[in-house]
Amino acid sequence: MKHLNFCQTPQAFGLLLLIYLLSGCSWLGISNSSDDYLKSASIPRVVVPDTLDQPPFFDALTIPPVNDARGLSGEKLDIGLPEPLSTSFGVEQIVIRKLGDNHWVFIDTPPAAVWPKIRLFWEVNNMDVQYADPRRGIIETNWLRSTGGEPGKVFNSLKSGVAWADSTATMQNKFRLTIEAGIRSGSSEVHLEHKQATLGAPVRPDTANWNGSSDDLALENKVLTELAYFLGETIPKGFSISQGAMNIRNSRVEILPDHTRPVLRYKLDFDRTWATVGAALENAQVKIQDLDRSSANYYVYYDDANYEEPGFFGRLFSDKQVVGEANRYLVHLDSAEDGIHVTVLKDQENLADPLVAERLLKIIKEYSS
Repeated sequence: MKHLNFCQTPQAFGLLLLIYLLSGCSWLGISNSSDDYLKSASIPRVVVPDTLDQPPFFDALTIPPVNDARGLSGEKLDIGLPEPLSTSFGVEQIVIRKLGDNHWVFIDTPPAAVWPKIRLFWEVNNMDVQYADPRRGIIETNWLRSTGGEPGKVFNSLKSGVAWADSTATMQNKFRLTIEAGIRSGSSEVHLEHKQATLGAPVRPDTANWNGSSDDLALENKVLTELAYFLGETIPKGFSISQGAMNIRNSRVEILPDHTRPVLRYKLDFDRTWATVGAALENAQVKIQDLDRSSANYYVYYDDANYEEPGFFGRLFSDKQVVGEANRYLVHLDSAEDGIHVTVLKDQENLADPLVAERLLKIIKEYSS
């Protein structure tokens, strides 16, 4: 009877090598020490004998007091990796959002990378800039002459570069653009305000009555649309960073952890926050059973133990998920002095489990834009 040596075949040798590698590196005396710092402890200060000079000692790395807002002291937790900083300045999405009469451009790119492109937009369209402050994220144009009529005609007149000498010009226009950090991390929002006066009417050359509303909403929307197309065409071709605009980074949404009532705070008005939370729940595929704006409640189903990030299979099987009354929650909005507070309740009288509530609030924050 003929016997086959197991390691004589290439396939068998490969299998043996794979088993060896999967067994880990311990055979080679190599171990993973990435978590050893968790075992570190404080050591006593160095004691200098009295017979020697006594230099002043100070703590270079002082550990501040821990604010145990979640009440987790004494518990052992698995800590995941922190959220990565945005290092990609390519554009993933540019859209014009609307809420009531307000329009703005949302772009998945940090303000520091968007600012140079915005400056270029005014330049290539021959619309003279009077004032630009990247630290505040504000650009104001001079008073620009144009013909009257529908928005497309007015915009073409503005960017012609010779409107100042156009005998048919009947209007003068001034624009104020502001760029802010978006709600989503690493994103930007661009807002525009437009003021208009009859040519020859007395206006202050250096400013206008900026009150948050435009004199011609259609023209404002036209310029914003042109800007959105311009950003979509130019940002993917390469980018530069404005050091001044690096300061435009303050987030307008944050989690305030607490061991009983965690809060998601939006530094927005109520209407914008209500719409943002609703869209975030839909995008995160958290089922909204009902909503009541008068009481500022979204009634949702959320299974904390089985929730998965939306993806292809999530969308495919989302209608087949079974959630019962045990997974029913209220997402409630409250107006406060420092913004709009979003909390999670189990019912009208009881708070949800704080860890479950915080995880749901983090999902809402992640999908807010």
